[in-house]
Amino acid sequence: MKSNWVQQISSQAAYWMNRVLFDVHHLDSHLEAYRQDPDVYLAAVPLTEALRAAIRDNDIGAMYMAGANPYLLRAHCLGLHISEAVFLDSLRAIGESKNG
Repeated sequence: MKSNWVQQISSQAAYWMNRVLFDVHHLDSHLEAYRQDPDVYLAAVPLTEALRAAIRDNDIGAMYMAGANPYLLRAHCLGLHISEAVFLDSLRAIGESKNG
């Protein structure tokens, strides 16, 4: 089974991405702040522009491949009402791009 981790040891970027996913859905007012303006919410988080864009744009596949915890990623989708079909299609697209 292939891992979603790009590196064998979780990177600082993966830590911060997972921290954002946790905070947005577990700390009061964070979800509302994220929804109002994701760019402002993410501005203080030490992320690469690519990861910041993946979180802002809810690019499930990119977040997964960058090391997002699957449980936090799923909670993120539920919290933002991203459909299961969209969630699964994004993950399937990763598999297809790796195999094709």
